[in-house]
Amino acid sequence: MYCFCLRGEQIKLFMNKFLKGETFDGFLVKHMEVFSVAKFETDGKINPDYLKEGEVRTSCFWRELRPIAFELIKGKIKPKIFKTVLALTEEKAEILCENAASMHITVMFENDRITFLTGTTQKNFSLSKDADSDWDD
Repeated sequence: MYCFCLRGEQIKLFMNKFLKGETFDGFLVKHMEVFSVAKFETDGKINPDYLKEGEVRTSCFWRELRPIAFELIKGKIKPKIFKTVLALTEEKAEILCENAASMHITVMFENDRITFLTGTTQKNFSLSKDADSDWDD
């Protein structure tokens, strides 16, 4: 697990890339919460009717929810909380570590700072921290 924070001008630069850029578009959304004028929350589960024929997945990609997140937080007043949990697809996680079931990153804006927290889960019990190290790198 790795944790770091951004403050000040770094927040504006990151949020511009996060909400307008494509860097995170291939990540799956596992949770998103925005507390602005009201609280908006999703578990990221996709409506199966939106999937193409033969496509199998349970979560939305960030590229699908990014425009919604942008609409929820844009304006003159910053949201009180903006939290997103993103995960690599299972295929991409397995490329980094064979035993990885999930590799995720939490991005949380609160109290004028952004905190990033990484994490992993493993398919089979192991004392090895290779999955964590590979993901953090």
